Amino acid sequence: MTRKLDLSACWNDVMHVFRSNRELLLSVAGVFILLPSLAFALFVDRPVTPADADLETLYQGMQQFYVDNIVWIMLIGLANGFASVVMLVLILDADKPSVGEAMRKGLSILLPFWAMGILSGVLVFFGSLAFVLPGIYVFIKLVVAGPAMVAERTYNISKALRRSWALTKGNSGRVLLFVVVVAVTAFFVYITSVTVIGLVIRLAVEGGLADTLTTLVDGVISMFLAVLMVCVYAALYRQLAGPSADEMADTFS
Repeated sequence: MTRKLDLSACWNDVMHVFRSNRELLLSVAGVFILLPSLAFALFVDRPVTPADADLETLYQGMQQFYVDNIVWIMLIGLANGFASVVMLVLILDADKPSVGEAMRKGLSILLPFWAMGILSGVLVFFGSLAFVLPGIYVFIKLVVAGPAMVAERTYNISKALRRSWALTKGNSGRVLLFVVVVAVTAFFVYITSVTVIGLVIRLAVEGGLADTLTTLVDGVISMFLAVLMVCVYAALYRQLAGPSADEMADTFS
């Protein structure tokens, strides 16, 4: 039987998930999301282009920057993926593991989780080639594949993708609306916060310190939003999948 997604209940679950696991989630995100991004921003030189550079010059400069730093970018991607897995384990694993236990479990499934993310991205990309909408549809159908892999301990990539496709059946429009509203709101919060706080910092201090503090603020806000999106995906899975057998047993015990 298909469960209809209740958007209000889903958002309440996002807040419940975050409040219940706030310290653990932020500690993981701080180490594996914030620190790598800050290190990259502070110690890797950004491409410098003339003020009158055309679009082709800008594109070539950015392309060369990514080529020169591809190893570091991939390592940061692995660290961010590991953080996502560990946070999902902390939220969804029925055994309620500690951070250390969650890290061990996350490490054991990191490669299939990361490979599934790449495969999902490829599917979304090819779908987007057909007038964008099919790509959006594929993204929505696969949005809870990661949480399903973790919660149900389904480490087979194909099975996790099929599970996500089945869970979102009949709810694609609601899932799309929920993700879009949260993502757009988070984007405007990010832009507004970074702009306003960055302006205050540059009025208060000058030079390299201002750049460092602005980078730090950007990294911290980005970390919070990354944690929020993990909570969103976990809450979507919980709402679509319904209570587990263990949760039902706890309810009636």
